[in-house]
Amino acid sequence: MLTKRAIQSIKNENERFIEGLVTSKNEFIYQDNNGIVKPNTTYSVYYTLDKQEIYLTGLLNTNNSRVILKQENDTNFSQYVNIGNNTRVDYPKPFSPIPSDGDYKIGEIIRYFTQQANDSSKPVFEIDKKTFNTTNSLFNYVSFTWKISGLKQDVERENQVTINRLIRDFPTITKKLFPLQLWTPPRNSIEDVENKLRRLKK
Repeated sequence: MLTKRAIQSIKNENERFIEGLVTSKNEFIYQDNNGIVKPNTTYSVYYTLDKQEIYLTGLLNTNNSRVILKQENDTNFSQYVNIGNNTRVDYPKPFSPIPSDGDYKIGEIIRYFTQQANDSSKPVFEIDKKTFNTTNSLFNYVSFTWKISGLKQDVERENQVTINRLIRDFPTITKKLFPLQLWTPPRNSIEDVENKLRRLKK
């Protein structure tokens, strides 16, 4: 049985939590006395650093939270832990791509983005390919082709189509992408000459 200090520690130190949930009939029992938790009791779920899923009555700021046990613990998280992979996976780290000359000759690159899975309002951010291939179940991931060279109007149109498609699953991605991001005009094009003239003036 967890002490009040242990319960507070869970609230202060966790990977994530979901609060304000409501119990159903016979869904939970109290850990301290095995009594049935009444339906419509407010509770929260805490995911600890050592990959445990702990249910506590009340909200994050509730002072007298009690541990409750799910009668049939068949959540996605518990299934994931039961597989045996209880090693903590590092969180993805932001990455800023720098296209090479070869990338610009090809005209496009593959970009990788991620976002915390349980909250679509959380920021979307770019990651590298290695991180994308080592996924963390707490995050959603997406990869896509991004045009970086070619005629300005063509690049702008194609990348805008890509952005419009991504918005459906990642609404805040527009804060990280714009159609001409990373684009370089073709050599000796009007835009290229104008860019060179601007640099000379500086």
